[in-house]
Amino acid sequence: MKQGGNPLALMKTQGSVAELFVAARLMELGWRVLFPFGENSRYDLVVTRADRFVRVQVKYVTPKKGALMVRCASSNNWSTKSYTSDEIDCIAAYDSVHAKVYFLPIEKANATLVNLRLDPSKNRQVQGIQHAHDFVDFPF
Repeated sequence: MKQGGNPLALMKTQGSVAELFVAARLMELGWRVLFPFGENSRYDLVVTRADRFVRVQVKYVTPKKGALMVRCASSNNWSTKSYTSDEIDCIAAYDSVHAKVYFLPIEKANATLVNLRLDPSKNRQVQGIQHAHDFVDFPF
């Protein structure tokens, strides 16, 4: 995505691109997509199939050093607030470089930041590593 201009407008555009990409992916998987009206919801979209409703928070993420750093919280100038299972069911991380979506159930988002490894770590660490490929499938 082209850089420059108003940073807030760029962030809003990136967020919209991510939401539409995630919505399209979930529609391919057979889910109906609902978008909340306004900006006061903790989730960006709701998907439904049969009697199931799933609240999804979408994050636009650019890979750095072989990983996606997924923010599991929202923030403004005054505070940071982590997402909870009372508010959302899943975080969908849109990888803006590879055009892929990774679905992180809220139970796996136990911190304000979760790293999903795209490449093996350079120090060959394996314990405690969450691999992005483990989060390709929508878990609902």
